[in-house]
Amino acid sequence: MSISSLSHPPAKVVGLWPSASRVAGLAWPLGVFVLALLPRLLNLSAQPFWLDEVLTYERASLKPGALMLDSFQNHHMPSFFLMLSPLTHLGHPQFWLRLPSAIFGAIAVMLAFMIAARVAGRLAGVLAALILGLSPMVVAFAQEARSYTLVMTLILVALYGVTLLAQDLPAAGRELKAAKAGWLCFVLGTVAALDVLGDGLPWLLAANLIFAALLPFMQARRGFLRNVLLADLAILVLTAPFYALLLHFETQTVAYSMSWIPPLDAARVWYNFGSVYFMRVADWVSYRFLDHYAVPGLAWMIDSLLLLALGAAGWRLRRRPPMLVVLGIALLFLPCLFLLISLHQSVLLPRYLLWSAAPFAILAGVGAAALLEGRHILMTRLAVAGVAALLLENLAPYYHVETKPRWDVAARMLAAEVDPGDVIYFSDTGATQILPLYMPHGAQAIVLKDADGDLAHAEQAIREGKRVWVVYGHAGQNTSTPREFFGPARALGTPSLVQAAGSRITIVLYDPAVTLASCTLLGLKDGICG
Repeated sequence: MSISSLSHPPAKVVGLWPSASRVAGLAWPLGVFVLALLPRLLNLSAQPFWLDEVLTYERASLKPGALMLDSFQNHHMPSFFLMLSPLTHLGHPQFWLRLPSAIFGAIAVMLAFMIAARVAGRLAGVLAALILGLSPMVVAFAQEARSYTLVMTLILVALYGVTLLAQDLPAAGRELKAAKAGWLCFVLGTVAALDVLGDGLPWLLAANLIFAALLPFMQARRGFLRNVLLADLAILVLTAPFYALLLHFETQTVAYSMSWIPPLDAARVWYNFGSVYFMRVADWVSYRFLDHYAVPGLAWMIDSLLLLALGAAGWRLRRRPPMLVVLGIALLFLPCLFLLISLHQSVLLPRYLLWSAAPFAILAGVGAAALLEGRHILMTRLAVAGVAALLLENLAPYYHVETKPRWDVAARMLAAEVDPGDVIYFSDTGATQILPLYMPHGAQAIVLKDADGDLAHAEQAIREGKRVWVVYGHAGQNTSTPREFFGPARALGTPSLVQAAGSRITIVLYDPAVTLASCTLLGLKDGICG
């Protein structure tokens, strides 16, 4: 594969056997897949599980009947967890349970390449693949034992189908077999996404909005509407039974299950958009950016280039309005919908916006290719290499920062230091679900025997002369700060020991028999000792 061939679409198949040009054309998406897989496999198991991944592990470890019931009761389809179930027996769950997401993440990059290449040539495909493939947030979700990357991949299959339909509108308005590949990709991709996670529902709405927006460009509108209705009916038939089961077994409403999401404000909007679209390295456990850039202003440079590329994409596609409709709605529908809903109930989270990162990358790739169109081949090569270098430099900090709290380290420390009769007071009781995964079984009974109490319980233990371990750290998504937590904890007296498990978990010992205080760690002196 050479850069000189980037602007040419793959050749068509002629005859029974694939031609040499067809084989070369297939080599491009396969090459993109392999290259995209590398950053997703790098340090795949280095970070410990956080609460959501532990819940995945626990559910996937259940017997099939119990697994399905637990999934439906918690607003999840069981399909993803059933797929992971055989992997729970292989040992080292941090690797095996994350591996499918890494593979699907690489497939998603390959699909983004294929869509952009079909729209605007291979150069656009390569640039779109670089943008999506090296996005820190997209890579992070591809190293997560959750189903969001799988859903994004399946929606991209459906989007590929819609792209095929938009490129041949006359065929899309005839009988279904005239545009069989497009309709099949749309229906099967959408059905699979919906049968994995309800987060695919906005895609179905977006797709139907796209179809409505394509009507003015159609001649056979009645046939097109018939095909859309048949496709929607097939999707309904193949998904409705599972959603009926979900509604039947649910133990709490969807609104209640989302009540923990922080209220929307300008900072929260930028956190979501900056991480999903503008390449920021983000921590979704505590809703903050992890900025550790060696090159000052790198992120803003990338932001400027992305915005320039988006503008160029709009200009390039202005003479191809059906394609602009498809990609524009695919990008804008999801963030606009969730911003609107969040005016009433906050639902804006990176994982709910994730699949829209793909049409963003596709449009940016199309625009960047337009900016390079007609340039000398050497300049094109240098530009592609420069884009890759910028995005790699931007991604590099992701592998060196602590993106998830080190509950594995905390587990080893508590197992070694907690004595029988000690009390533990957690800032986030979800830690009690994570710690057993990293703690010897014999230590679990000692450490977690009295670990579910509140501050009042800890105060009572101090009065009884017991040692109290206060552990601050987020198990699941949380916006609390050390100062907010440790302020009330002053009632426990003077700490005897302050230590850290990584950079985001603080373990403080209050021992009535020891008066020596050591509270100089992590800038928490004022919060712990007053």
